[in-house]
Amino acid sequence: MRTIVPGLLLAAMTGLGAATAADVPRGEANVLDLGMGDTIPVTVIPRGVHLRVDNDPVDDIWERVPEYQVWLAPAPIWHPSIGLRQDPGAKGMPLYFSAVSDGARLYVKLRWADETPDRVTSLDRFRDGAALQFALQGADVTPYLMGVAGAPVNIWYWKADDDSAENLAAGGPGSTTRLDGQPLGAASAHGKAAFAPENQWVVVMSRALDAGGMHMANLDPAGDPQPLAFAVWQGADGERDGHKNASTGWIFLDLSPLAGG
Repeated sequence: MRTIVPGLLLAAMTGLGAATAADVPRGEANVLDLGMGDTIPVTVIPRGVHLRVDNDPVDDIWERVPEYQVWLAPAPIWHPSIGLRQDPGAKGMPLYFSAVSDGARLYVKLRWADETPDRVTSLDRFRDGAALQFALQGADVTPYLMGVAGAPVNIWYWKADDDSAENLAAGGPGSTTRLDGQPLGAASAHGKAAFAPENQWVVVMSRALDAGGMHMANLDPAGDPQPLAFAVWQGADGERDGHKNASTGWIFLDLSPLAGG
């Protein structure tokens, strides 16, 4: 049974604080810690409130919406080359995210600690990256590790080298394909935040709710909660392709607050 995690309907821009949790065992305090299978509601931005710039990662609005924490673990070794690269002592990392909508677009902000901004890919250097993954046919039939041929996934993949997001699909590890439709927006910032002792990436990716096409996530507020998973690539650690930190299951994004449900 999925747990519904209380969220916050953003009804005004004053008097609102970030969601808090009494016990966050692996990352920052004052962030709701999610387990796989939990459901969270999208935060609704009230009419007349907008990001200053599309996908602005440092807009004040992010300080006024709930932030959640998920734990990412080293991805399973599905190819021998990944085993050669992966540190057997790696334990994973916390990822922090927020999901908001103004009724027209879904914005997802990702945040994680990373001392260096790696923006170059060459023979021995690798760019940072992050991904959101949506199940297209439901979590009951779609494996969270890149889907499977009969139950593919839609992936939003952000790349640090050109600060852009690609709209992809996959039907299992090694099958990632760039889709014809590229409706995604993205922007990022790297540096120290006032509350964080280390450098971090903050990345925002977004898409119109009603954007459609083959292998694209259905963001219908009247639909079932959307299965969602995450991945991060740390270029300084040699991570690329299947060598990454990734979700260990699905969490669920409930878009019904946009329909008043």
